[in-house]
Amino acid sequence: MLSHGPVQTDVDFETQGKRSGFLDLNHSDNAHAFSLIRVPVGVIQGAPGPTVLLSAGSHGDEYEGQVILHQLMQEIEPSMIKGRLIMLPALNTPAVLGRTRVSPLDGGNMNRSFPGDPDSGPTGAIAAFVNAHLIVMADVVLDFHSGGTATEYVDCGFVCAGPNPEMNAANLEIAQVFGAPYTMVCPIDGTGGDFDTSAYRQHTRFLSCELGGMGRFSPASYATGWKGVQRVFAHLGMTGHKVETADSRFIDIGAGSSFATTAQHGLAQLHVSPGQVVQKGDILATIFDVHNFGTKCAELRASQDGIVAICRRNPLVQPGDHLCQVTHELSPSELNKIMRPD
Repeated sequence: MLSHGPVQTDVDFETQGKRSGFLDLNHSDNAHAFSLIRVPVGVIQGAPGPTVLLSAGSHGDEYEGQVILHQLMQEIEPSMIKGRLIMLPALNTPAVLGRTRVSPLDGGNMNRSFPGDPDSGPTGAIAAFVNAHLIVMADVVLDFHSGGTATEYVDCGFVCAGPNPEMNAANLEIAQVFGAPYTMVCPIDGTGGDFDTSAYRQHTRFLSCELGGMGRFSPASYATGWKGVQRVFAHLGMTGHKVETADSRFIDIGAGSSFATTAQHGLAQLHVSPGQVVQKGDILATIFDVHNFGTKCAELRASQDGIVAICRRNPLVQPGDHLCQVTHELSPSELNKIMRPD
């Protein structure tokens, strides 16, 4: 039995075989006065080898990763792998069931709740269990995201660059093996409460990814993630498959990116889509006044050359809403400078 605060599990993580169970969260509210909140977990352990922790459903309205993990659980048998898979297909189960980004129980955003706190509410308690017990078991963590209901992303890996060049290089290697069409690079500042930073602090290799979005399931984005996972397993020596290579374009979503942000209420016409190349000054979006028919409020233009990485779904906007993010493609020398800080 493993426990941390109000979360406990009797799942066997150590012996060979294939099994599923739950992380059980004790939480009392009007709907759960005599209940457990159950977070599904699966374990597949074959011959000796590395451990990969896979998670999805950190945000409940992101679906490609959830389906990938369900498919892995169905298809893989212990005899097929060297090592261990630990899978959490609905990490924030209340959000998954509610089809929401954050938990309906406490408004908790799982990917802003790490390293967690067992006394901070359901979301923080689940994060605290994962941080205390599961990250330490893993050689590599793969965390699946998408744009959710609000946005659409280019299919990409997501690498956080921190102060440790060795960790950066190890994470970069996993991103290159995963081989999504794009890989986003973002600095770790230690303040975001994200899963990435918690793994980084425990010196565990970590790759998250963004696959599709718009609150739907994308077969093409699913295929990107599925192939990437198979390449990572082969690279780690967990399967007998040949390690296939796939090129990824590295893009900066830190200081080398910019947002097109509206200062008006209105109806937005977006003129670009994820993956599109734009030049500085190109019109990215037009904002129309909803009540003054025929009135154009504003045009949002690109402030830099680059690639459109993220686009907004909902065209009804208010001041402060981002319509899209334009990113800078990193040259090999620029990437090396970020990943190997002085």
